Amino acid sequence: MNRILIVAEHAGGKLNAAVAKCVSCAASMPDAEITIAVLAAGGAAIAQAAAGISGVARVVLVDHPANEPALAAVLAPQVARLAEGYSHVFGPSTTFGKDLMPRIAALLDAAQVSDVMSVESAKRFRRLVYAGNAIVTVEAVGGRQIVATVRAASYQAAAAGGSAKVDCRPTRASFR
Repeated sequence: MNRILIVAEHAGGKLNAAVAKCVSCAASMPDAEITIAVLAAGGAAIAQAAAGISGVARVVLVDHPANEPALAAVLAPQVARLAEGYSHVFGPSTTFGKDLMPRIAALLDAAQVSDVMSVESAKRFRRLVYAGNAIVTVEAVGGRQIVATVRAASYQAAAAGGSAKVDCRPTRASFR
């Protein structure tokens, strides 16, 4: 089983459309179980929007005032704690994702793959290089978690109509 945690990007109380594209990427992986992590202050509506994406099994909401504004230095330790037991941690290949995901990879001592445009297996991905002039296949080191950013332009958004359960997590030891 490939357990995939997707970090939700949001602003102004709205879920970024790139999250549904990350779900499409994750769903293309064999035997995928997808969870979305929403780290916010007052994020119940965002978590409900994430729960409505088809293919999502569960949404984890970490609701804390320190999560607004979304700063990578604050969010990364929380995501690293949530990532225990997941084989993959995905985020959008946006400014937000490119700031946050390498920090998470460093905290987890995990392999990090940028700008995934297609999934070939649980450890093998295709991505653009040389300003989009070439495509390379990369394979992550076996036996470790994989942290990746997903190139949103390469995926269609996952359909609406999901009904995932929202799990609110305590934040007592999340900020280290």
